[in-house]
Amino acid sequence: MIGFKLDEVMTGTHEFSEVGWPKGMHPFHYSLTWGNQNLLNFLNPFSKEFLSSETKGIITIGGLVNKAVCQGTLQMLYFSERKIRYDFTFKDNKGAPYRYVGEKINLWPWNLHKTHVTCYGTVTHLDTGKNISTSVVYFPYREIIPFIFSFRLRWGKVFKYPAGGFHDI
Repeated sequence: MIGFKLDEVMTGTHEFSEVGWPKGMHPFHYSLTWGNQNLLNFLNPFSKEFLSSETKGIITIGGLVNKAVCQGTLQMLYFSERKIRYDFTFKDNKGAPYRYVGEKINLWPWNLHKTHVTCYGTVTHLDTGKNISTSVVYFPYREIIPFIFSFRLRWGKVFKYPAGGFHDI
């Protein structure tokens, strides 16, 4: 079966919403490889994998984690909700689990240059269920060429390499 994968970088800032965390704006960055091991299912509107991809990568959240391994899904909900949703989990240095949900919203053909590069997200502590941080990250325009050339077709599994085998951020 033929699949594909791409590398994507998003960078911006976040602010903690809970007391006890560092105040102010902090850097927020993730570098993901995303793709689907079956290109036909990815493109088939009747498939449960339609425009849905696995994600694996590295995330840095100032004041929380530095280059933590993350994994989850990316869903392109163009037709049902006019958004792209990133949903992945990671652990801090002490092993506490977190979840990031980010969305590129209000996707219309005339504003893709803005909405396709801006992602609004929330980090949730999974043990407590509390949202601890909100973020706005952007796809840097300087990454367009590397993003395009990162596209590769894959035979079999999309992610054959071990966790942590991603390029450094």
